[in-house]
Amino acid sequence: MAAVLKKRALAEYSQTIQEEPPKPVKKLRLVKKLTLGNSAIVYIGLLEKSKSSNDALQVLVRIADCLKFEEEDIPDVIKKLSEYFQYEVVSTVRAKILALFADISKEQGADIPSITEELISLLKKEESHKVLAQGVSALLKIGRLQPDNQGLHQKIVQVAIQRLKDTSHLVKCTSLELIGDLLPVGATVETSPGSIMRLVGDYTHSDEGRVRSAAFRAMMTLHGRGLTLDPSVYSEACLALKDDYEIVRQEALRLVWVLGRTYPENIIVLPSSDEEVRLVDDAFGKLCNMINDLSMNVRTLAAEKLGSMTLVSPKFLHQTLDKKLMSNMRKKRSAHERAWESITSGEWASGKNWSDDAPREVIDAESVSLMSSGSCGAFVHGLEDEFLEVRYASVESVCQLSLDNPQFAHMSLDFLVDMFNDEIEEVRIKAIDSLTRISRHIVLREDQLETILGALKDFSMDVREGLHKMLASCRLSSKNCLQMCVESLLENLKKYPMDRRSTWHCLQKIGQSHPELTLPLVPELLAIHPFFDTPEPDVEDPACILHSHTLWFNVCELELEQFYNIQHLYVCILILVFNAAQQSPTMLQLFEEHTLKHYSYLRDTMPTLVPALKSYEPPIILTRAVCSQLVGSSRPADPAPLSTGSAQYLSDILARIETAPSSCVRRELMEACRHDLSRLATIDRAIPGALQFSALYISSQLLMIDILSNKLWSNPSALASQQGNVVKNCISQLLSQCLKLQHLYVGLNTEDLSCVKQFKLKALALQLVYIVRGSNFSALALCEHFLETVEDTQRYLSEHEVQPEAFTSSLFKELGLLEDTKPGPVARCLLPLLQVSTPAPLPHTNIEVERKLKGVGESNSNAAVERSFSIIKECLVENLHEDGLIAQYVTYDAVTAAGGLINMTISKKMIYAVRDAPGIRKEVLEKKKKIEIDLSQKRKTASEEIRKLEVKRRTVLQKAKEEEEIRSSMAVISEPTGDLETALKFTAGLVLGVHCDALLHNIQDISTLRIKVKYPDQQTHLLVPRPTDLRPLEPPDHRLLTTILLSHHVWTEACIVEVSLALDVARAESGLAGRKVLSSGSMRSDDPWVLDLCRPVKVLVSPKPIKRGI
Repeated sequence: MAAVLKKRALAEYSQTIQEEPPKPVKKLRLVKKLTLGNSAIVYIGLLEKSKSSNDALQVLVRIADCLKFEEEDIPDVIKKLSEYFQYEVVSTVRAKILALFADISKEQGADIPSITEELISLLKKEESHKVLAQGVSALLKIGRLQPDNQGLHQKIVQVAIQRLKDTSHLVKCTSLELIGDLLPVGATVETSPGSIMRLVGDYTHSDEGRVRSAAFRAMMTLHGRGLTLDPSVYSEACLALKDDYEIVRQEALRLVWVLGRTYPENIIVLPSSDEEVRLVDDAFGKLCNMINDLSMNVRTLAAEKLGSMTLVSPKFLHQTLDKKLMSNMRKKRSAHERAWESITSGEWASGKNWSDDAPREVIDAESVSLMSSGSCGAFVHGLEDEFLEVRYASVESVCQLSLDNPQFAHMSLDFLVDMFNDEIEEVRIKAIDSLTRISRHIVLREDQLETILGALKDFSMDVREGLHKMLASCRLSSKNCLQMCVESLLENLKKYPMDRRSTWHCLQKIGQSHPELTLPLVPELLAIHPFFDTPEPDVEDPACILHSHTLWFNVCELELEQFYNIQHLYVCILILVFNAAQQSPTMLQLFEEHTLKHYSYLRDTMPTLVPALKSYEPPIILTRAVCSQLVGSSRPADPAPLSTGSAQYLSDILARIETAPSSCVRRELMEACRHDLSRLATIDRAIPGALQFSALYISSQLLMIDILSNKLWSNPSALASQQGNVVKNCISQLLSQCLKLQHLYVGLNTEDLSCVKQFKLKALALQLVYIVRGSNFSALALCEHFLETVEDTQRYLSEHEVQPEAFTSSLFKELGLLEDTKPGPVARCLLPLLQVSTPAPLPHTNIEVERKLKGVGESNSNAAVERSFSIIKECLVENLHEDGLIAQYVTYDAVTAAGGLINMTISKKMIYAVRDAPGIRKEVLEKKKKIEIDLSQKRKTASEEIRKLEVKRRTVLQKAKEEEEIRSSMAVISEPTGDLETALKFTAGLVLGVHCDALLHNIQDISTLRIKVKYPDQQTHLLVPRPTDLRPLEPPDHRLLTTILLSHHVWTEACIVEVSLALDVARAESGLAGRKVLSSGSMRSDDPWVLDLCRPVKVLVSPKPIKRGI
């Protein structure tokens, strides 16, 4: 038994166990999830499974719609499409496959040479014209993707040359287009570019009109790319002007125009005579003749091209405005030459009349033209055409030719004035604009002015304002013209009071350019009687009645609305007279005392319209008070910012804040600086943008300090209380100010913009922590927006090499270590950073320009002070001379003290002193003359120094304009005016239209402009203006002319609706606004992404109930 146990034990310990080899690790095949971007691969697989050609075509259309392939999949896709192309029977499907080749070539990573080779190989055996045309078109698109690959272009062009022999016009047209776009002009090919140009020219005689048109178009394309056309092509192009097809005549017309501009001085011989003319003159006549073409498109094209042919001879140009039929540039023979031709004819006659029976030459019937007008009356026909496109193009061409030709401008004046009565508003506006552009060459007569002023009755505001600009730029011929113009403008202002600003500017320019014509009209315009005192008009009183014999108004006969519009008429006349008085000093003597008072008032209220009358010298009849008032009110129209110290103050106060010894002192300085800068921005117009930007940034910093110093923002239990709403409102206000800093200021430099971005990032972090810890709202969108802002800020700082602030640097570091980007972990990461954060440094705005301006102002002021000291010194020296007043007083006192002249004893010493009196006198005169010469030299030197300083000042000002400066986005609403005396009534539930006229300044993205309407029930609506309501002015300013639509239910009494303009940046700040807001368009009054551009204007509105029938 023991032996058995021992055997078992030994067997157990000696047993060997063979371990199985480890199983290989199972490799997982990761399949990329199909998205909409790479779903085209799926359709490629479906293409092979399609049962019919129709199904295959549908699959190919879907592939083209969602075209997006990975770089490694493109070769397989091309191979599968090529294989399917070879056994497909339907030509439409094959053509679609070739079109896909061109689309796939646009993908990133596509091998364009291999795709081109595959495409060329597929076209070699193709016989379908449709597929061939599509293949050549695909080659054209591929060639345009690589404009510098000359070798690829040579292969493609050779394919196109081979396909020119095809019988289909579609293939020929596409091949000609390819040759014109891709032919290597400077490279050496099998066929030279010149021979290819001749080859293309041969197809201008094709039987197919579309091929002829494509050939002419390819020739012009090659000419534009550097392969110059031969002048011999001109005759063929002229023959093509009589082609039966409109498209051929259009291309031939363009070719004639190109040759006329390329070879203007080439001499050609007219086929109908032996006369030689310049090629540009003959081309001009051919284009003028095309004004009478049957096709409207050809006539429009001819009228457009005429305007650019400025090298034409004056005799041909002037014929375009004369309907008299000329000889079409044929040489006129004298009577002697005609008689000599009859004698040398060699035939006999009957003898009754000289050479009456002589045989004539055989005349071709087709060569006879009943009316071969050439350039005669071309513009007359164009301006009288039945289609507005032709008339519009003719007006533009007349204007272009008149800009550099004063004689032609004078001749075309009557024709442009007649176009003011055109039935189409667009043509009328174009005629007005054209006359404005050529106004420096013309002077308006009374008959012309009468027609022009008749257009002021037009209902269109664009036409009326265009007329105002035109009248402001034109010259009037006589006093009667000026009187007629002023009367019409004032009469038009009564009918259209909304035109008052445009009328003011018009009269301002008229007064500046016609002072000599305004002077004799001053007594009539201002109702000045030579013997009697007239009543003083009141500028602000609507009952102000002008009692000139030309402007009598009877209040009893006027309607109430017209009665209240009279208040602007007197202001218009004053603007005209004061601007004329600036150039005519004699006019100032005609002004009465109350006119001078009105000048001071208008000078303060309208500084841009009323100039400074520097040359005014008060007459003796005026009182001292009036004279001092006038002198005190005389100041330049645009106050120069040279004497102000705003720039230096801003720089000093920012430096003082940065060097504050403690946080308490820093806060007190920031509080005082915010108040001072806000007040200074409203006073000083030198740097208002920089002052407003600095004040707003300091205000935002103070608000941030207040929020962070309050422990409630990080306490979840306290945020849910009533005090949490205060924190919420403060954070919302802070975000609004951050968005204003970013979107309402233009011209921020890199330092300013980096400070704004980092400060906004800190505000978003504060809001995210508040939303996560103190509310139950979802923070996913806000967190995503915050992370996008972090990436944008980091990218901007790295691109511009700006050192981030302490908070921003810590934020980048912590977020880089963060693995989970959900709102909770991000908020927990941001909380300690905000708790230990310090105020960011203030940005030093771009005020270097203002410092330069201030330096120039100080130099000018110092020079003035030095000149005053020199004048005092000169006066002192002059008074000490012997013939000076003080010296004479001293001599008189000495003689009187000696007993007078009678009691005075004359000694020998005195006799010796006056013995050489003539010599002494001569010496004194020479000394005096020398002193006068020295004084004149000093004055000349001083004036030269002043002139140099003025030149330096203008140079610095010009550089200041060129340099970028901070400008604030703002809006000025002219209408509605905010008049609350009369309520606007409308039926409740319907729509009330309120006219709005506003000027927009420095708007970066005009698409974000909104009209903000706030109703009495605190509902706020944002209205999007139509793009046609925005009129571009000098960039980046715009003018808004629109109608605001208001609607509401019945109110018990009239209430106020507030209208303002704002920017809606919800699209750019989608994380703040949220998707619901973006889709619904609703808003609250405290939404931070709605940035006001101006103060609201109040409109009194009274919705009335619907009147129901009995």
